[in-house]
Amino acid sequence: MRAFVSMACAVMLIGSASGAAAQGQGAPKVKTTAPAAGAAAHGKSAASKPAAAPKTTVSTKATGSTKATGSTKTTGSTTTTTTTTTGTTIPLTPVQQKLQKNTNLAGKLQSRLPAGTDLNTAAAGFRNLGQFVAAVNVSKNLGLDFTTLKTAMVTDGKSLGQAIQSQKGTTVNATEQAHRAERDADTMIRSTEKNAKKSTGHDRP
Repeated sequence: MRAFVSMACAVMLIGSASGAAAQGQGAPKVKTTAPAAGAAAHGKSAASKPAAAPKTTVSTKATGSTKATGSTKTTGSTTTTTTTTTGTTIPLTPVQQKLQKNTNLAGKLQSRLPAGTDLNTAAAGFRNLGQFVAAVNVSKNLGLDFTTLKTAMVTDGKSLGQAIQSQKGTTVNATEQAHRAERDADTMIRSTEKNAKKSTGHDRP
């Protein structure tokens, strides 16, 4: 009985060994070359992939500065714009109107006044033409300041004699000088008016 058991065990052992050997001979041997295949595959992939375009780097650097070295000079005529303000026209006084008509008298009086004096401005304010002509004559004959004489007569309301006395005092006979100036003024006005009528042909018989 023991011999039978021993033999059975031996048979089982031999069967196991034979199965194992048969299993080892029947299974194919697989050699792994993964690294090489991976490298080849990587190389193939790299060969089929187009190469990337080169990257160009452009650097702009300011190497200079712009400097204005000239100036603009305008040469030409200068246009002056004059603005004229139109206001209310001041009407001429009767004395000024007569002077515009009697140009002969106006010319004589202008020569007796200080240079640069405007005749119309000088005549403004006098009551009549005789008073103005007399004042101009006195100013010329006695060497009086016309503006001061006019202020005394027009603004202060003094007579011609009083105006003379305010400047000359008692050095001259103011009343006599005033009468003389008034007579001369009347003569001058009449003579110039007569000459003006002759020149325009209005003094015909």
